[in-house]
Amino acid sequence: MEYITKILGVTVKRKEWEDKNLPFFLLEKYTFQQIMLEDQKCLFITPLGHIDSINTIQKHIKIIHQICQCPVVLELKQITSQKRDIFIQAHIPFVVPGKQIYLPFLGIMLQEKFDTPANNQGKFYPSTQQIFFSIILGKCKPVVLSELAKRINVTPMTVTRAAKQLCDTGYFYKKGSGDRAKKILVTDNKPKEVYELIKPYLICPVRKTIYLPKEQIAPEMFEAGLTALSKVSMINPDKIQCFGTADSAFNKYAPKDVLIDEDKQCALQIWKYDPRVISGTNAADPYSLALSFENNTDERIQQAIDEMIGRTW
Repeated sequence: MEYITKILGVTVKRKEWEDKNLPFFLLEKYTFQQIMLEDQKCLFITPLGHIDSINTIQKHIKIIHQICQCPVVLELKQITSQKRDIFIQAHIPFVVPGKQIYLPFLGIMLQEKFDTPANNQGKFYPSTQQIFFSIILGKCKPVVLSELAKRINVTPMTVTRAAKQLCDTGYFYKKGSGDRAKKILVTDNKPKEVYELIKPYLICPVRKTIYLPKEQIAPEMFEAGLTALSKVSMINPDKIQCFGTADSAFNKYAPKDVLIDEDKQCALQIWKYDPRVISGTNAADPYSLALSFENNTDERIQQAIDEMIGRTW
């Protein structure tokens, strides 16, 4: 509490909270300490294990507040920029000693620094996005991490890293034993809800678009762009056929960076991951296909995308 005293210049008194008339599951999840910030009484709670999803934390705080009848503050050892923003948006008071103070009931929000995730721009890794879309298509049912590794054909280490990035958003958490094979990834949100919440973290799956002769269209390619969107909506396909590939050796096709002859060439999008792994078919999954139009402002295309996504809920 020296940090709060130093920053805010207020007297802080801490003692164990004795009135623990709480459900047993909450007593197992947190430690509790009664704090006096000058004349303001509040209760600091510290998670004993992993940090639950934002919805679960809100429910826990509501239960605790009804009993202690004072502000409840989450005390954490570290915090990422994503979780910081999520807690602030949800008006959940929190303190990270030496780094962050957010006490809205006192009108205080101070920031010194936060723990930057490995992906310092806050965007998902391609593997994280694959896992996220796989979970949504699975109606957000809990999934075993080892099964995810097999499903999207990546290493267990990659899945562990992706799962951590999902948990860092505050909308996912892990359950199970320390054995990776038994770890389960869980969200308390429904597909549409979590999709909207996670949107800021999503990446455009297309690295670049090149052009190649139509006769070089290969079986391992998949339909992309308007060619793919026209198959799942009422929008008309473009005159120029569009395909996609996740093959990093795309230069073997001797492509061109510009369109020279639309009658003889097709467009080839170079993707950061294979969306067919997500859909389990020969076509791109709807969420990845939607994101491939990230910078397109055509109202007709956006309407077609909305219709396509709407059918998945």
